[in-house]
Amino acid sequence: AKAAFEELKTFAAQTPFALNQSVEAFIRLKNLGLDPSTEALRAYGNTASAMGRDLMQFIEAVADASVGEFERLKEFGIKASTEGDKVTFTFRGQQTQVEKTGAAIEDYLRKLGETAFAGSMERQMETLNGAFSNFEDTLAAAAKQVADGGFGDALETQVRSATTLLANSGDEARVLGEALGAA
Repeated sequence: AKAAFEELKTFAAQTPFALNQSVEAFIRLKNLGLDPSTEALRAYGNTASAMGRDLMQFIEAVADASVGEFERLKEFGIKASTEGDKVTFTFRGQQTQVEKTGAAIEDYLRKLGETAFAGSMERQMETLNGAFSNFEDTLAAAAKQVADGGFGDALETQVRSATTLLANSGDEARVLGEALGAA
């Protein structure tokens, strides 16, 4: 788990997707028995970036498609039709037929991100959105270090004390609200 998290931190730092979104995508793919590798995330991320979408939107489309539900792929310009044990995908006028299995569908969608949209995340990283994504991840990492340094425990104690105080305030809060409202 620690090694996977380190890979996801590197992935998030190199892509326009925040760490929490990258972790969520990894977990979703893993739980569905799909490939959660960095290579798969990179391919799916390229497709999402090229379409100006969130990584999780494409992950959800892949997840649905792997079980034969193709509606969400339409949001990415990918149409699918089934006939027997085959699925025919149409993207930008080009048709590709694959077996109607989760693995074959996943492979098609992954290759699409690796070929038709290769480099999309890198191009997006050169924009303001990419800079903000890295800033957000760096800020979250710094906040975690501050919390782990002891501030988190101290803050937790104060929040619990404040919660208890407010929960036991009874009519004082209402009276204060009335006074502030009158003012």
